[in-house]
Amino acid sequence: MANIRTNYTLGDTIEFIDSEGIERKEIVRMIETQIVQGYDLWVIYGYGDNLYELNHVSEHKILISQKQLNEQQQKPGRLSKATTT
Repeated sequence: MANIRTNYTLGDTIEFIDSEGIERKEIVRMIETQIVQGYDLWVIYGYGDNLYELNHVSEHKILISQKQLNEQQQKPGRLSKATTT
């Protein structure tokens, strides 16, 4: 059995920038793993108000957007040119 290390657990609050550039703060409501061809194993987090219609985002994207959010908070008034997809 694989030992999967993640940065989040159920109930954690995460802050990140979504694909439209909007800052979001969500609670992790579901964690699942998924094998993506060519990318091995990804950890996918479900978040959102409705447990039955969760939005999904990968840990990788959360970490990238958290980095952008931190950069923006350190330099008020300047927006990062980096975008997430």
